[in-house]
Amino acid sequence: MAIKWTDKKLERLTALLADGNPTSDISDMLTQEFGKTVTNTAVAQAMYRNKITRHLIPIDEEITYYTDESISDDNYMVFSDPHAPYYDEVYLNRLMLLAEKFGVVKAVGGGDTLDLDFAKYFYDPEKGDLDTELIKTTPFFQALQYFDEVILIQGNHENRIGRMTDGKVQARHIFKLFGEKVWNEKFKYIENKTRLKIGRKWIVTHPRSYSQIGGSVAVRLAEKYHRNVINAHGHFIAFRYDRSGKYQCIDLGGLFKKSKIKYISESTTTHPEWNPGFGMIYDGHFYHFHNGTDWKYWLGGK
Repeated sequence: MAIKWTDKKLERLTALLADGNPTSDISDMLTQEFGKTVTNTAVAQAMYRNKITRHLIPIDEEITYYTDESISDDNYMVFSDPHAPYYDEVYLNRLMLLAEKFGVVKAVGGGDTLDLDFAKYFYDPEKGDLDTELIKTTPFFQALQYFDEVILIQGNHENRIGRMTDGKVQARHIFKLFGEKVWNEKFKYIENKTRLKIGRKWIVTHPRSYSQIGGSVAVRLAEKYHRNVINAHGHFIAFRYDRSGKYQCIDLGGLFKKSKIKYISESTTTHPEWNPGFGMIYDGHFYHFHNGTDWKYWLGGK
């Protein structure tokens, strides 16, 4: 028996069409919702007889659509801002030891993996060149090869090489200099993406926004994206909740070594102190590691 199109059912059909759903998907959705078979032909006839599509325009499938990158829920080591080659060997080793101890074989990098100091707006002969940065950064990437998968998002420092070369060379080209074969097997660099969703609850960000008040950017991002936020870029340590008390708002810190970075070591500002740190998502819970961590408890030893 053919479906009887009531006003309510026609309203639902119109809403699905307005959302850009193709006829085949609409027939499947209406079949489930109405509990009665709705064929493609029945949908097409209802559209024609009720002149539903008279004022609707087709969805342009050829134009580029931008969507957030996402990965599935799992256990991850989460780091950011190593600014390699100016990374902190001690904190990198602690991250690797915890990964091995808890069997975590995936990692997420929250941007500024490379410093690309040689590609700054002005050249500083003290900082060397690309050859020097590659040599000093190689041990960092060798350590990360422990992981089965490393997903990296873009930070502001990854943009330096593109600005220097008018876009002819990008960070993705530099990354492959550390070994294209292992890079293609182990690493994924998400170009032009400064945030990454993890499952339904988490998001790792390297935002353009900055505040000297620790945790404030993470709080505002949580209220915007309705997720627990692991925030990079500021180089601060903070743990707060948003005003609803629902979302965790974390300033992660970074894997940088402050004493290796010239401009922060030589300048005097009122900016908050940079703090090293990283995190671990394990069984859905976040664990934060920083200068206040009881390393004896987590890693043993004296």
